[in-house]
Amino acid sequence: MNEKKSTKGKIVLRVLLCLLLLLVCFTAVVFTVNKVKLSQEHQMFEEAGYYNPVSVGDYSLNVYRSCNKDGKHRIVALAGGGVSNFGLHLTPITDQLSDDNEIIVLDRAGYGLSDDTKTTQTVEQIVSDYRTALKNAGVEAPYILLPHSIGGAYATYWVSEYPDEIEGIVFLDGTQLGPDAAIEGIPSHSANIRDLILCKLGFYRLASSQFIFPLTGDRTEEEQKLSYALNVRTGVNYAVASETELTNENIKFASDNIKNTEVPKAYICSSWGYTKEEEVIENMKWTNEQRISMGMSEIPVDPSVPPLAVEQAGEMRETVLKPYLEEMGNCELFLVAGDHFIFDQKPDECAGIIKNFLSDLDSQ
Repeated sequence: MNEKKSTKGKIVLRVLLCLLLLLVCFTAVVFTVNKVKLSQEHQMFEEAGYYNPVSVGDYSLNVYRSCNKDGKHRIVALAGGGVSNFGLHLTPITDQLSDDNEIIVLDRAGYGLSDDTKTTQTVEQIVSDYRTALKNAGVEAPYILLPHSIGGAYATYWVSEYPDEIEGIVFLDGTQLGPDAAIEGIPSHSANIRDLILCKLGFYRLASSQFIFPLTGDRTEEEQKLSYALNVRTGVNYAVASETELTNENIKFASDNIKNTEVPKAYICSSWGYTKEEEVIENMKWTNEQRISMGMSEIPVDPSVPPLAVEQAGEMRETVLKPYLEEMGNCELFLVAGDHFIFDQKPDECAGIIKNFLSDLDSQ
């Protein structure tokens, strides 16, 4: 009896060892393929002229300059959280601004083609890196900042501390700051470490179809390739994990350090921009169109949602957004109801607001 148990135990052990060996071999293949692909994609970016690393100390940020370098304004795009392909998202807008302005896509640490770093990604560190990268790249102030989402917190701190460097800001549904502002559902440190390890091993690329979606709208094949490559090379890394974990601390720090300035500002509000139920329904239809194009199922349109969304949007504008804009000073509010990525959904409306904003600056 004991001999039979011993034999079964040995068989189980051998099976487990074989499975472990297979897992190790599979991981090695995934890791190697990812490394090769990353190298090929990096070469693609270099050949396309997108790679321009600029030292900020122990690491470099990528500063991509395009359009009219002798133009009237230097527009600096600041991405929202986890958006490594922000410049490509903005193409339908920046193409309309290209004749008279220089467009600068400034990737912070861990984003796009910028280096990863274990340096803690506080608001102060991120803004310091931004300023150093622009200075070392030879991009002279003042700048027009074009921040999205959490990029708005960095822009708010930047203009509060260094108003002479900023000519104006156009917020693209920037994170709303305030004494009680906070974002729920921030991944834990352990979850970030797990995801970081999986990304470093190459499993993010393997599962990319679940996380990385094509650009919306009429885009070229090259744009889609570049967009995918930018996203897959980032995933979760040390800098992104640090920034993510510090999200609410960074929001509070930026909120606590707001200074009222006369720097002209415009805030395009989409998430809280609803004033009519038809706008909510329109956005729900747009969302489903995107889901269908990605092979996903539609979200049923609940008739109770539109009136509630309009009511909540109005309340949040009055209690959170408007006090924030008033605290910053000299900020005009524009309601463009829709998706948080409003520049994908309504690029022409966003471009029109930015054009008028720049025109007003020129006339002053």
